Amino acid sequence: MAYWLLVFLIAGSCILCYKVFFPYYYDMVKDKQIREAYMDIQDLDLANLDDEEHSVFAEYEGENLSFTIADEELNPVYTTRNNKKYLIYRNIKMKQDLFSKTPEVMERNSKLKETTKLRGIITQNNIDYYIVIKDTIQKVGEASISEQFFIVAAAIIILFASLIIWRFAKTLSAPMERLVDITDKIVGGDYNTRIDVGKKQEEVARLAENINSMAIQLRHDKMQIEESRSQQLRQNMNQERIDKIHKEFMANISHELKTPLAVISSQSEMLEYAEGDKKKYYLSSIREEVEKISGMVGGLLDVSAMEHHMEGMVQKTLDMKEVMEYILMKYEGLAKKKHLHMETFLEEECFVYGDQEYIEQAVNNYMMNAMEHIALGGNIRVTLKRQKDDIRVGVYNTGRQIPEEDMERIWSGFYTTKEKNAKTFSNVGLGLYIVQNVVAMQNGKCGVKNLPQGVEFWFTLPGITVSN
Repeated sequence: MAYWLLVFLIAGSCILCYKVFFPYYYDMVKDKQIREAYMDIQDLDLANLDDEEHSVFAEYEGENLSFTIADEELNPVYTTRNNKKYLIYRNIKMKQDLFSKTPEVMERNSKLKETTKLRGIITQNNIDYYIVIKDTIQKVGEASISEQFFIVAAAIIILFASLIIWRFAKTLSAPMERLVDITDKIVGGDYNTRIDVGKKQEEVARLAENINSMAIQLRHDKMQIEESRSQQLRQNMNQERIDKIHKEFMANISHELKTPLAVISSQSEMLEYAEGDKKKYYLSSIREEVEKISGMVGGLLDVSAMEHHMEGMVQKTLDMKEVMEYILMKYEGLAKKKHLHMETFLEEECFVYGDQEYIEQAVNNYMMNAMEHIALGGNIRVTLKRQKDDIRVGVYNTGRQIPEEDMERIWSGFYTTKEKNAKTFSNVGLGLYIVQNVVAMQNGKCGVKNLPQGVEFWFTLPGITVSN
């Protein structure tokens, strides 16, 4: 609705500008043309006009000007129309006292047929020549001048419309940035923080309410966990391990929330530069991600459903090239923000039978894992190809390689590892655990391997043949 309103606003502004300002613009153009024509006539030999000099008049007559020229005896020298004696009588003899050697262009009188006109006297070889140059009101709507006016008016209006769109994009992206900041605090363990984005954007406001509810629930859960730990320590010497699992569970839930919010934030920033269908795509993508995140927050990442064989899976024939292209468009903004070089190699005719939502989740986890473990200016390479009877998806990123002893353990839920020479822990968490479950439930395989200067995560799904 807002876009149609903007279209009507631009169209209405153009019509209003035309009605109000075009007559003044037209007078300005005609004033300039008439003055130029008068200057050119001064350079002609009015006593002996030849064909080349007649072409000067023809050029201006093409601009809808008319000429009446007579000598001091009122003999015709040149007229645009054939009824020369009548034109000289009407335009010169009846108004001979209005002529001057320093003429001025007269303003339009809309009640008369003549609009813009000039009367002047040019003296050549001691002979005075009376000059009349006119424009007619029937030509006010001349196409070429109207087109020039509309081009200028449209450029100015589009500029203002672009500023409005830019302001709208900034308004949309600001709450997203606040959401990312809040989730950063939640990841850091600050469960007392709250979000206030107002009520102007319904979807974002709902998301903020859900995150606030999640923070309250996490704080409550944390208090329960700490109380339970105090009791369990007296009963079980393994309480330290249980407490660690719960803490990591909290951190990974917050991590899974932060990931898609980063995508939404980058999509909002891309609105400042996008136009047409691209802008519609980014708005649609943001709404889609907001709905997904609201569901994730409301269900606190219901991992148990996945561990119970993903009972809600809906499988169908999928073109993996289309699925991958759809996913990768979401990461253009984030890659640009981090100054990453992203390459894609997607083969045609790669069909699988599976659940699109869960496959997208697996690819998204690989992509965000790559984004998290890559330095600014690094390279990401995404591949899709047929490998014998399987379809293989690979996501490679430059960066630190994975120690061989951690190759198997990174697929376990809530697993964390401390990188060499690093002061902080790198959360592997639920991302790879979810990928492993998604791929396994669709009869596929997944893995990781170290490559020169980086790491590639991959998974395969059984390929199928689709007849045209």
